[in-house]
Amino acid sequence: MLLRRKSTPPAEIASALDLRRGERVLASARGFTGEWYLGSNLALHLPATDGRYRRLPWEEVERADWQREADRLAIVEVTDEEPSGRTTYVRIDDAGHLLELLRERVTKSVVCSLYSRVYGSAGLSVVGRRSPSGEGPVTWSYVLSPGLDARDPLVVHVAEATLDRAERELEGL
Repeated sequence: MLLRRKSTPPAEIASALDLRRGERVLASARGFTGEWYLGSNLALHLPATDGRYRRLPWEEVERADWQREADRLAIVEVTDEEPSGRTTYVRIDDAGHLLELLRERVTKSVVCSLYSRVYGSAGLSVVGRRSPSGEGPVTWSYVLSPGLDARDPLVVHVAEATLDRAERELEGL
């Protein structure tokens, strides 16, 4: 007989979330040690301390990758502090619906993406994101090719020029 873990979080988990008006949980996954990871129409909710959850709006998620060999989900956040983003690793039994929701919502948050070369084939992308609700400002981030230094004057110049171009392009929509 195959035993399956419960895939719907208990009511006390949902009540611990910092949900906004009109926000509803659409997918969830249980971690290897019993913790819950939940995705709503507006954000990803990750376990924090003291039974609380950290709310990560979709527009602050750069990408999510399922690492099948390790049974873990790598969630890369948009951040100014680290050029490659902050990565949270989540060990879950089955990424299933949560991974589908992650990919759909992160993709939906991108309203503009432009790539520019810096050195040879190395370059950077400027990505504009907005909440899937369509409310709020566009937030901009940079994704650099491996080996590029965010403090290099040429990288800074290309990033600024690409951001200017992206903002003008978005205004024209």
